[in-house]
Amino acid sequence: MFDETKFQEALTLPRLQQPIPEFLPGNRAGGQVRTMNEAELTAMTAQWFVDYEKKIEFYADHGFDIGWTLEWAKKYWWSWMMRDMSLNHELYTPDLRYKDPTTFGRVIVGHEEFVAYNFAFLDAITDWRYDPLPGQVYIDMSPDGELRMCIRYVGTGHFGGSLRFYPYDDSAPTLHGNGTFVQCTAVDRYHFTPDGLMYEGETLFDLLDATQSAGILPGDNSLLFKSLIGASKIPAAIHRLRSRF
Repeated sequence: MFDETKFQEALTLPRLQQPIPEFLPGNRAGGQVRTMNEAELTAMTAQWFVDYEKKIEFYADHGFDIGWTLEWAKKYWWSWMMRDMSLNHELYTPDLRYKDPTTFGRVIVGHEEFVAYNFAFLDAITDWRYDPLPGQVYIDMSPDGELRMCIRYVGTGHFGGSLRFYPYDDSAPTLHGNGTFVQCTAVDRYHFTPDGLMYEGETLFDLLDATQSAGILPGDNSLLFKSLIGASKIPAAIHRLRSRF
């Protein structure tokens, strides 16, 4: 059974393989980006929950009770950090609908597909951890009382496995990692039912940033990248030719 003790234990549990580079080792041409080490990430997540409690108090002072979202957020974070799906029925509706850049516009439906999607990342990056950024959580209340939330966070780990895209099985397009340390940001959007279950959500991240930072896709100043982008002339020319007839 989940409780505060389990949450606190998970918060301090080391996850990342060592060593961690001082700077991201990828192919981004915009200059070196300093990485956050595990101690910094843990402190950041702990601070996020402290700050979020203050946000809950602020909303309560203005007549909005969102206190239940604190327990939901702790269960949600804990379940993925511990790879424990036993709380899914307390977090999501059975027909949860979710989107991600790796679904190529499709919508994931239900717990089974949602778990398969998440474990595609957890299996490819075995030391993967999610850490919300303090001050970057946004709450919206619709006129009919529906609560919606957006959270920006950092994903960190060593990309040493194979990341399957939709449908997240052996038939899926697969991106193969080379063991590079990855640290990139993403934004999650959650919509909740009146009884506190997420019924719709979406993850948004820059796939180009992530793959260049991981050293998989070449940098934008390289001949290879320019050649790949330049190849778009071919389908563009074909489209123009077809439109004439």
